[in-house]
Amino acid sequence: MILIPYGLGSMVYATVERTYVNLHFCSIKSLPKVDWSNCYLVHDLHNVNLSGANFSGLVAKNVEFYNVNLVNASLKNASLAGIDFAFSNLAGADLRGANLRGADFYHANLAGADLRGADLAGARFPSTNLHGANLEGVNLSGDSLQVANLSEANLKNADLSGAELLDADFSGADLSGASMKDADLTGGILANANLENADVKGLDYSGVDLSCHGHPICNK
Repeated sequence: MILIPYGLGSMVYATVERTYVNLHFCSIKSLPKVDWSNCYLVHDLHNVNLSGANFSGLVAKNVEFYNVNLVNASLKNASLAGIDFAFSNLAGADLRGANLRGADFYHANLAGADLRGADLAGARFPSTNLHGANLEGVNLSGDSLQVANLSEANLKNADLSGAELLDADFSGADLSGASMKDADLTGGILANANLENADVKGLDYSGVDLSCHGHPICNK
């Protein structure tokens, strides 16, 4: 991984991809509330505190965000495809419009995060905390969310078709208008969830707590 010495942060990036010729390198300096908006990140971030940082418009490729504190950080419209966020804390983070295709959030904390408009194709959320997250209208079709905590999450009109939801917790979640078509929710929880107008055709809900409301499959 290339490390750019601090002080070269304004260097114009013009060699790796034509798309990013107007971006400058992010400086190595990593502090809470640092401003890395619209810059190109080329180094890994491990075990650092970047709470409240501004990463809006950031472009990062082939790097890791491992066990990073990103509480209340702004990653709005950032390009983070394929990034590994394992064990990172993104509680309350703004991820609206971010490119998170193929990103891995293994054991990450996204409680209260805003992911509306984010590209989540092929993203992985195993054992991820998404409690209270705003996922309204997002496309999670075919994604992996095994053992994820989606309690109290806003999943109104979200697409969860074909998703892997084994043992996922949707307690109190708003799934109104959502598609769970052909998803696998074996062993999951739908207690107090709102399934009004949800599409559950082909949903495997074997062993699921169905004390939900708003849909014929609910036994509440």
